[in-house]
Formats: sequence, C-alpha cells, structure tokens
Amino acid sequence: MNPREIIRAHAYPVLAGVSTVSLVLIATSLLPIATWTRSQNECIERTFRSDGINNAGLPAKVWSCNGGGD
Repeated sequence: MNPREIIRAHAYPVLAGVSTVSLVLIATSLLPIATWTRSQNECIERTFRSDGINNAGLPAKVWSCNGGGD
C-alpha cells in the first residue's frame, strides 16, 4: 500500500480516538471542581447568620463558607 492510502484509511479513526481520549481526560480533570462545588452548595444551604434564621445574604454565606468570619 501507498503511504498516502494508509494515512487516508486511518486518519479518521486515529483522530476519533485522540478526541475521545481528550474528552475523557477533560471530564476527569473536572471531577475535583464538581466535588468542591457540591460541598460549597451544601455549606451555603446550611449557613445561618443569627438565631438559626436564614437572614444572611448570598455574598455573606459564600464569604463564610470560604473561610471568612468566625
């Protein structure tokens, strides 16, 4: 076989494989961010400001969940 024919015959499967591997690696690299986001959402939902009344605004809750305040 001619080298050009070999490249033509295998170019699409090779590119498809590279694309699939890239997508899997990207998805895997996003897992820690998804875990952190889930924990942040849970913290924000259960954060109260005073006397158990949920009267804190969203910026105050985010600040508290990220280590600000007491």
